[in-house]
Amino acid sequence: MNDKIKGEARRKIILDGYVNNEPLKDIAAKIGCSLGSLKVSASKLGCTRTPKEAADFRRGFHIPENKRRDYYQLMISGQYRSRECAQILGIFVAQS
Repeated sequence: MNDKIKGEARRKIILDGYVNNEPLKDIAAKIGCSLGSLKVSASKLGCTRTPKEAADFRRGFHIPENKRRDYYQLMISGQYRSRECAQILGIFVAQS
């Protein structure tokens, strides 16, 4: 798909991609533009992710508010990785 998509079709793909939590690279590939161009278009459409939503998306799991302080404490002082912290706190269950 090397063709660039313009207009209403582009808007629909961007909005659907953000709603379905697709990776930004995949959305950009669908519409044939760069990642920076996609972010600008999404910003103009008002559908960007908040920093908190983006972090949850990258991690693959959501941290409840009541465990957030413990999570960051383990990350900083315990030198654990994010998935290890989540497993310790019971937020994320390891898949075998």
